[in-house]
Amino acid sequence: MPRFTPIRSTGFAVALFAFTLIAADMPPPDAKPNRLIHEQSPYLQQHAYNPVDWFAWGDEAFEKAKAENKVVLLSIGYSTCHWCHVMNRESFSNPETAAYLNEYFVCVKVDREERPDVDGVYMNFVQQLTGGGGWPLNVWLTPDRKPFYGGTYFPPDRNRGIRSATFGEILSSIQETWSKDPDSILKQSTQIVDTLNGISQPEDENAEKGLNIALVDSVIDAFKSSFNQRTGAFGPGPNFPSAANLSFLLKASTVKELDSSQKQTAKSMALRSLDKIALGGIRDHIGGGFHRYTVDAEWKIPHYEKMLYDQATLVNAYLDAWLLTRDKKYRQPVLDTLEYLQRDMQHDQGGFFSAEDAESYESTDATVKREGAFYVWSKAEISNALKEESLIELATAYFTFRDEGNAPSSVRSEDLQGYNTLRIERTINDLASQFNLSESKIEQQVTQIETLLFKARASKPRPHLDDKIITAWNGLVISAFSRAAQVLNEPGYAESASQSARFIKSNLFDSKTGQLIRLFREAPSKVEAFSDDYAYLIQGLIDLYEATANPEWLDWANELQKTQIALFYDEDHGGFFGFKANDEIVFNQSKNSFDGAIPTSNSISAKNLARLGQFFDNANYTDKARQTVITFLPGIIQSPTRMPALVDAALYVIKKPIQIVVASELGDRSMINVAHNTLLPNRLLLHADSGASQAYLGKHLKFIKSTKPINGNSTAFVCENFVCQLPARSPEDLAEQLRGLIE
Repeated sequence: MPRFTPIRSTGFAVALFAFTLIAADMPPPDAKPNRLIHEQSPYLQQHAYNPVDWFAWGDEAFEKAKAENKVVLLSIGYSTCHWCHVMNRESFSNPETAAYLNEYFVCVKVDREERPDVDGVYMNFVQQLTGGGGWPLNVWLTPDRKPFYGGTYFPPDRNRGIRSATFGEILSSIQETWSKDPDSILKQSTQIVDTLNGISQPEDENAEKGLNIALVDSVIDAFKSSFNQRTGAFGPGPNFPSAANLSFLLKASTVKELDSSQKQTAKSMALRSLDKIALGGIRDHIGGGFHRYTVDAEWKIPHYEKMLYDQATLVNAYLDAWLLTRDKKYRQPVLDTLEYLQRDMQHDQGGFFSAEDAESYESTDATVKREGAFYVWSKAEISNALKEESLIELATAYFTFRDEGNAPSSVRSEDLQGYNTLRIERTINDLASQFNLSESKIEQQVTQIETLLFKARASKPRPHLDDKIITAWNGLVISAFSRAAQVLNEPGYAESASQSARFIKSNLFDSKTGQLIRLFREAPSKVEAFSDDYAYLIQGLIDLYEATANPEWLDWANELQKTQIALFYDEDHGGFFGFKANDEIVFNQSKNSFDGAIPTSNSISAKNLARLGQFFDNANYTDKARQTVITFLPGIIQSPTRMPALVDAALYVIKKPIQIVVASELGDRSMINVAHNTLLPNRLLLHADSGASQAYLGKHLKFIKSTKPINGNSTAFVCENFVCQLPARSPEDLAEQLRGLIE
């Protein structure tokens, strides 16, 4: 790819950062707002009192750039991003930096969660340019929106060991080149766009031949090659949970056609990883939920931000582990995380908020925020909270507290000196021996410690809450609560899922057009939904139907699926584009083909199509599910771990889909509970409940109309591609038939 190389410049860059910053969390008393004050995004509003003359993404900024012949600085982030805060304090709140930016650049701020299309295309450019990515994402564009240089965080000076050029040096260099030789930048930017638009999905006309069980086997092998048994991580760190990987491995361990040793390997890798995550500092042991990632390789010290999507996907992974093992250590993280979401992250009308920040004030009279302040503890704070010496000693042993702080030396920083992040390295049995107490007594005291620490922590200022309600992420949460309602037989979870679904239907859905809106914050956004909003919500609605037997959710999922196909499906080559073609984006439409923190919309959409194809006897859906899998198969063969959730979806294509039809009288859940409590990767549940669900399904599946309980007793029919075994007349019979599909 053509590269613009900044020229080392002096003058402005040398003197630029002599200014000493105060905290940028609150604007100075005399600060005047810029135009971002009118934006809906909390991230943009965080920059509304910068001295930088920011624009939101739109024609106004680029028209100004053309009229004044200026380069555009596009800066992308999100409101709970730690390094975005750092760069805001160091650079964008600096009057000298702002003056230089305002004189020579047109500056545009984008919330990546509001505009994932803008973020995605320019992130792809930076990844191709530098080999890495992240936020804040800073990209320099020509006035016609074509990028020529970019990166992530840029420091204000060279005093912190970061090897990249300083922000001031880069600004000076770009301005110097633009003023002296703009044609070279214009030429390179055009070449860059042409190059990136020329990159396409790998294609192989024989790819369909690889659509078999051997594909699952090869993906497990690929995970084995990167798995660290000691740490329970896939790679050297920093460690991200990557719940899609874990759920795939757990489901793969139930595929009957695989070798038993391979299935055991898949299961043991996933469980080892989930064990380490549950015990590590990445988990909030006091308030529930999980942080975004750990900065070390052993899950000990997190980046303390909490993202809604991580909570949802990890709940599903732990539910899978609970189904396979019935070990309470996998059930408890589910309970704690869902309680956290209901307590701290739910709008009073039902939707769920996006994230909590890593930074907060250490006390009510503090003036500067510190990363992790809400979550870490000094020994003095622990003593003040617990008071009793016996509890202090047990807490110190159980949560690995140290006087000097418990951060490993490899990641220890001045901020963490003397502070402890809760993690567990001792077993209850071990502690019972040390303190000469029964295991039940130790567990009782640990619960008491957690309660006291939770109460003490409640007096601290909470981190910033990003109160955007994003359609896609709420879809993931609907799925998590719905599956928890199924697996744990807890109707309250289904109600939380239903509340979120109703919120979205009332506030983020246009019944006239059948289209979704991206997000809500005090009011619906003007931004239309993207492919992932449809994919994750459809998945959540299908899961909610299976949890509640309410056909309203299945019907809405079907309508949304039609809309997603109309807006985003590639009829020529298969798969879904991430966004609609529009003049605001200079790059071609692209298809997400990598499962990161969240599975791609293509992975989820393939599974949605396969499931809905069965519910509605819709061959078009079934064909599109198959074609979506085939579209990405060459890429998976080249890089087997890139889309594990798509391989999970492929099991609906490789194997015959399993339908569990439960014919029951209204209110009888005995058979349904058995169906919910077996992990099968390619199954769906149809409620022939003598009520609304049966009446609705009967319109599309004729045999459902006449399906009835035998002799008035609940009856289940286990079918493969609607070819059914003998009726199961008891929960025990059903459990045995389902086991036969796995063992």
